[in-house]
Amino acid sequence: MFGNQPVWVNIDLPTKRYVLHKECNYTSRMCETPFKGVGKLKRDGGWIRFRNAEDAMTRLEKEYDHFECLIHCQ
Repeated sequence: MFGNQPVWVNIDLPTKRYVLHKECNYTSRMCETPFKGVGKLKRDGGWIRFRNAEDAMTRLEKEYDHFECLIHCQ
């Protein structure tokens, strides 16, 4: 999927989904808002960076097993 490159995950708590991104148009425009963080979660979620896609999936499947997972950058 992404190999060993770092990925960003957009965790969206209200919609119960998270989306994996490599460096792309979306990650270059991400910014912190009052309800969504970058590097941390806020009320509605946030953008979290992981070492690679495998690490992200392993950790997120445990914490957010009831969330839908989407792969944006393929």
